Amino acid sequence: MSLLVPAALAFSIIIPIILLLYFMRPKRQERVVGSTLLWQQALLDLQASRPWQRLRITPLLLLQILAAIVIVLVLARPATFIRSPIGGDSIIILQASASMQATDVAPNRFEEAKSRIADLIAGLGPNDHLSLIAMARVPQVLIAASSDKQQLTAALQRAKVTNQDADLEQALSLAASLAAGHTSIQVLVIGDGHVLEPDQPLVVPFPVHYLQIGTDAPNTALLALASRTIQGNLVALAQVANYSHQERSIPVELYADGKLVSVQTIDLAAEASGALQWAPLPPTTRFLHARIIAQDAMTVDHEAWAIVGGSMPARALLVTKGNSFLEAALRLQRNIDLFETTPDKYVDLGNFDLTIFDGFVPAILPAGDVFFVNPPKGSYIFGTSGPEITVSHISTGSDTAGLLNDVDLTSIHVLRISHQFIPASWAQPIIITPETPLLIAGETGNRRIAALSFDLHESDLPLQPSFPLLMFNLVNWFLPPPVPGNGQIAPDTSVTIQTWPGADRVTIAAPGQQAVTVAPPFPVATFNRTGTVGIYFVTQHVYDQVRQGAFAVNLFDPLQSQLAPAAQLPVANSTPFDAGSSTLPRALLELWPWIAAFLLLILCAEWWLFGRNYTLRSTSSVEPSAYARTAGRLQQRKQLSAIAALQNQVEDRYRTVMKRVTKTTKRIRGRVPRGGRPLAGRGVSPLSPSSPANRIPGRIPRGGRPLTGRGVSPPSPSSPREVGEPTSKEQANKGERKEQC
Repeated sequence: MSLLVPAALAFSIIIPIILLLYFMRPKRQERVVGSTLLWQQALLDLQASRPWQRLRITPLLLLQILAAIVIVLVLARPATFIRSPIGGDSIIILQASASMQATDVAPNRFEEAKSRIADLIAGLGPNDHLSLIAMARVPQVLIAASSDKQQLTAALQRAKVTNQDADLEQALSLAASLAAGHTSIQVLVIGDGHVLEPDQPLVVPFPVHYLQIGTDAPNTALLALASRTIQGNLVALAQVANYSHQERSIPVELYADGKLVSVQTIDLAAEASGALQWAPLPPTTRFLHARIIAQDAMTVDHEAWAIVGGSMPARALLVTKGNSFLEAALRLQRNIDLFETTPDKYVDLGNFDLTIFDGFVPAILPAGDVFFVNPPKGSYIFGTSGPEITVSHISTGSDTAGLLNDVDLTSIHVLRISHQFIPASWAQPIIITPETPLLIAGETGNRRIAALSFDLHESDLPLQPSFPLLMFNLVNWFLPPPVPGNGQIAPDTSVTIQTWPGADRVTIAAPGQQAVTVAPPFPVATFNRTGTVGIYFVTQHVYDQVRQGAFAVNLFDPLQSQLAPAAQLPVANSTPFDAGSSTLPRALLELWPWIAAFLLLILCAEWWLFGRNYTLRSTSSVEPSAYARTAGRLQQRKQLSAIAALQNQVEDRYRTVMKRVTKTTKRIRGRVPRGGRPLAGRGVSPLSPSSPANRIPGRIPRGGRPLTGRGVSPPSPSSPREVGEPTSKEQANKGERKEQC
């Protein structure tokens, strides 16, 4: 450990200053009182405040000295060098694909990866710079080249797991753009390695390390859900996969429009898949929902949704004298409810989204889309239909709408005659011949119009496989589904809703959320909030009528459902990340934040201790009650009696010691002679008036006053004598004792 600011140690002079303040106490003015009995607390305070007294070690003193030491350490900024897993300029790529939702590590793989990154951020040195990239289908830069730990942590918290795939190639390309201009940089990829497989191993100009997250946890998944009409019965089909190392029995339940149909169980071997079938289903079923009943580490792939029929059902009217080919082709279209009538019974009811006129054109066209087949000679909304002519070579015209997708025109061998079309300026020729267009289509007045110039009975087109495909393309062009295809998309896919002609308002409601308006204005805005799997409802307001559509979002991704982490990344020369490697760079870790936190605890302890002492003093200064005063007097009497007994013991011991000292002094100095004269000549000084010997009767005590109270008369002033000389009465008494002897 080292000190970044060693000069701050000079502030340690505060420690002797604190001690000096404890030595020097304020000296108060003395006052004489009659008794100290009522001044016990004042005597204690006076004793504590006496200047230059002996230092008393108190908890407050220890806490203040400790706080001073900690303050000096904080100012000196102690620091130590630690091995940092990352250093210099580094880029961390955080995998945010669907498999990172697996809960085989608590709380899940994505949160565990974020926790590992947070530890790496905490170990950054002051000169280190870090960039963060979230890797999904489209990688996103969270923060670029930052050394601010707070900003890095905030950017990391903004990262969210998705239901997408992970495109490592695009993420490394983005990392290369961030690394431009840096000579030494390293990239760390944190995740389970479930990324889109490139055509060949990726080559990058910087080292790439791989930190593996997750375990080889078992899982099951739904890979497909669809409906079919087989022999007039509606059938649901589901594909189930077992991604584990042992055979499993997997129960799957199916719901039709929210009602449970049944639960079927499929036995699958390890790493195998199989299909389930439910039949017959109610013919009016609109939505299917399948769910696996199993406790696996990942659940987002345990559910799937499907739309029965078209994703935007519509009403179509066929006006014909009898055209079995056209009727059969239209009834194959699952997104329309077909109604049929004859020209003589036709009435414009105004509630059909598509009207097909076969060999007949009314005087007033209905609202909505119109498809003309073999229109009579005359002028119409699409242009002019002329006389019948013979046609030759058939070819493809300008097909920007994709009406001829998968349609093989070379299969048409018979076409005798056709009306000569002169299309309007907005109409595009889709199928052409040198003589006339055969099929024209276009949009005008917020409605779509198409026209076929010949009678289907005069051609072999209805007998070819291309005819149902052509009718399918035409119906989906007239009445497009909300999203192209079969109404199913992958999660987090941006969609642009295909609106019907005449729609003036479009809204989308995600699962469990409120509807969002995407139009007006037109064209419809792109909708990109498709991260949640489930059914999305699309509502279009067309000609004052509400049309309900939907599309489904499903995972259906075997790469994300296989939870075993990848052993390595598809990157040339990539290496596993080892946090305990001895070659890791060293980073400077400052310790003062932890020391400052310890200082805060010390100050809190000192504040609590001081407040406690103040509370005790305040409580002792409050006037007691009568009972408390009585108890106090008794306690004081007990204390006084104890003090008196102790004082008597001390006085007794003092007298005993003084007697022994007196005897010893007499032995050394000798006794007084009989004549009462001091032994001055013998080198012995006379006894002091304060000596114990002067307390003997006949001797003058201290101060020279006679012991009158003891029956001894004072010496006469006219006959002075020395202190040690005996009186006449004493001499007479001595003489009597001698005679008796």
